[in-house]
Amino acid sequence: MSLTGIGVMLIGIAFIVIAVYLSWTLNNLANVLRGVEKTVEQMPDQLDDIFRETGQLLNQTNVTISEVNDKLRTISPLFYMVNDVGEMSRKMTTPLANFSWNRKKSKKKDDNK
Repeated sequence: MSLTGIGVMLIGIAFIVIAVYLSWTLNNLANVLRGVEKTVEQMPDQLDDIFRETGQLLNQTNVTISEVNDKLRTISPLFYMVNDVGEMSRKMTTPLANFSWNRKKSKKKDDNK
């Protein structure tokens, strides 16, 4: 066998090795793509479920907010009454506090003399 024959044989072996490696790699890629295809096929059903659940969640949230608003409307007069009582007590105690403060100041002046 001549050197040319040996070179051609080595090139052929290298070509076979490269072909086997490429076919193995492409086969693995095909398996990955099949997995992606299965995932993509299931996606519309999953998205439908997610959108349905999201719609139900929004409806429940609206109901809850409506109930809270109703209860706040019911309880609002109570807060106004408490505010009125607070204002009345402030108005009643302010003159007493001023009187007490003035009395204390006048007592200090009398003690300093």
